[in-house]
Amino acid sequence: MIARALGVSFRQALRSVALTLFPLAFIALFSWATAGSTTGSTTDPIRISAWLYLGAHLIPFTLPVGKLTFLPLLAVLYPMWAIRRGLATVQTAFSKLNGARLFYAFWYSLLSELVAVVSRYHGVEPNLYLTPIFTFVIAIVATGDFTQIKNRSFYFAGYLFLIALGIGSLAFAIALGEHWRIAHSISIVLAPGAVGGILFAALQILYLPNFALAALSYITGIGFSFGAHSVINGTQIKIGQVPALPFVSALPTSVHKELIYVTSFWVLFFILVFLYIRRAESSFFRMTRAALSQGIRFFIVIGAIAYLSAGELLISNLNPIGVIWWHFSAVLGVAYLVSSVLVLFLPAAFQRVTHRG
Repeated sequence: MIARALGVSFRQALRSVALTLFPLAFIALFSWATAGSTTGSTTDPIRISAWLYLGAHLIPFTLPVGKLTFLPLLAVLYPMWAIRRGLATVQTAFSKLNGARLFYAFWYSLLSELVAVVSRYHGVEPNLYLTPIFTFVIAIVATGDFTQIKNRSFYFAGYLFLIALGIGSLAFAIALGEHWRIAHSISIVLAPGAVGGILFAALQILYLPNFALAALSYITGIGFSFGAHSVINGTQIKIGQVPALPFVSALPTSVHKELIYVTSFWVLFFILVFLYIRRAESSFFRMTRAALSQGIRFFIVIGAIAYLSAGELLISNLNPIGVIWWHFSAVLGVAYLVSSVLVLFLPAAFQRVTHRG
């Protein structure tokens, strides 16, 4: 029984890796063939497909010139979809879902580690320590049954955050539209060609959540970074070296000091969350417990997203790019505490004083 379960989970993990890796291999091979290289080896597209596979799992890379840790958040949805497809088959060999998930994730992370080991070439090395950790966590999340979370306040906070991220996307789109000529000029200078242009556009689409989070952080007064010693927020703009990429045309060019007051957006955000908690729970103790448990869960997710959305782009001068995760999380944490006092503790204290009187 155990041998069958191990065999089924291994085969399905192998299929899930192949389901992600083979389409990327086709894209890499097609791009390599249309590039017209006379010096490249046929092993190059195979190696590149492995790098694309690892990049889709947000695995950081070490390069001869620096590091690549600024990776597209949206790309992780593809391997998560591939992993999710194989869960039903693995479940048939296990009596419990959690056991199926653990073995499935274990084999998936082990196979991904093998891909990382064989893909090292000429100074381009994926992080071998983080590869099994990241892929294991992604597999666990992809196979999770979130309907078991009974407290709906976490879902409500998640929906609100997605709406806020949509506002950030809109802000980024407006900023990019205002500087469209610059973005167009940069694209012409890059001259990626027809196939390269399509792939380059697809890559920028995969980076949209990264850009949206940075834009949301900016318009709510927190700000973000774009390289070493850079500061970009409503009160000051300090930017060093900027790469010639179309998305950089959306960077702010003037100071907007009034954005410092928009930090209250996060207080209003969490006030809505706490009002939902008050409506769902009957007693002050239950409300406090829900606020604490769901707050910890929410901030773990937000901290992880903020951390993974930023990083180094090839050279140390472009590190970090995106939100500074600890600053972003700290501001949201303060807003969370202020909102809890306003919605939960002050009304409870007022009712206590009233009853005594």
